[in-house]
Amino acid sequence: MRNALLITILAFSTTAISVPSSPAQAQYQCIKGRGCVPASQRSYNACFNLALARGESAAWGERRSLNWFIYQCLAGKIPFDGQSRARARRPG
Repeated sequence: MRNALLITILAFSTTAISVPSSPAQAQYQCIKGRGCVPASQRSYNACFNLALARGESAAWGERRSLNWFIYQCLAGKIPFDGQSRARARRPG
């Protein structure tokens, strides 16, 4: 009886340990003094590529500016298409 109980406990504990963490767990992009925004790898890559397309540099001395752009993009403050940028600049 004792062995059966021990095997049952071990079976449940190894199952609980082997279950991978949920893919829905959010990762965050954080800027010191500003806060954090949720970011998946896909959204981070999209914002990184947008930053490069808009003239940001991934050079060592320019990382602060690049990180700020990515943070703003992930927060939804930088539009992806040119038309929405043009609309935002027009006086109301």
